[in-house]
Amino acid sequence: MALEIIIILSLVQGITEFLPVSSSAHLIIIPEFFLNIGSSRGFDVSLHFGSLIAVIYYLKQDLIKIISDTIFLKKDNEGFIILKNIIISTIPVIIVGFLVHINNFDIIRSLEVIGWTTLIFGILLGLVDRNLKVKKFFKSLNLKDALAIGIAQTLAIIPGTSRSGIVITAGLWMGFSRFDASKYSLLLSIPVIIAATTLESINLFIEKGFFFNNEMIMGIILSFCAALITIKLFMNWINRASLKIFVVYRIFLGILILVYAYI
Repeated sequence: MALEIIIILSLVQGITEFLPVSSSAHLIIIPEFFLNIGSSRGFDVSLHFGSLIAVIYYLKQDLIKIISDTIFLKKDNEGFIILKNIIISTIPVIIVGFLVHINNFDIIRSLEVIGWTTLIFGILLGLVDRNLKVKKFFKSLNLKDALAIGIAQTLAIIPGTSRSGIVITAGLWMGFSRFDASKYSLLLSIPVIIAATTLESINLFIEKGFFFNNEMIMGIILSFCAALITIKLFMNWINRASLKIFVVYRIFLGILILVYAYI
């Protein structure tokens, strides 16, 4: 794989993974628009692994608290409560993702589907962001809210929906602030990425044996750097601004994809 392709795909994955714009959609449509750009499944795994390391590093203090409260059985403490919520939110997407994986629904990866999901869920994000009324805070997230967000997250199985986008949309609709909804999205990304990369890595190992190479090392490093910078900038931005820029981008991109797909 050419160096420029490694750089492009790594940056695209790192930048889009935690923004409400759908990284999977971008990694699918880029080879469609630029036919000389493509990647292997093993390289895709490395890109997600780099993003995973970035979000773990960014949330290290939160994760330390979660682990500490859980190990010492501090059941009434914030860390243990967050862990329970994360588990409840993750179960639906793990189940649905596994069913989709074993049934191989290739239709959801078509350009038409990606175009419509990019457009529709972009508009939905804009509507809830525009009518935002903060009524809840992250510390008050309960199991019912966690399950509702988890069910919403299953829609992210369809490329173009955006896992972070649908979690943030659900969080805003339920009355959480932009920052709290975005932070919970980051926390939920950890088990989801771990599950997806583990499953794909096992399948690749069964098919090809050991598949690690220098391209994957570069992908991990570049996607880690891009993801970490993006997370920091996004979380700073979300504290003082709306999501309008992402809504406009999604609407423009969705229309562009649909025009390309149907014409």
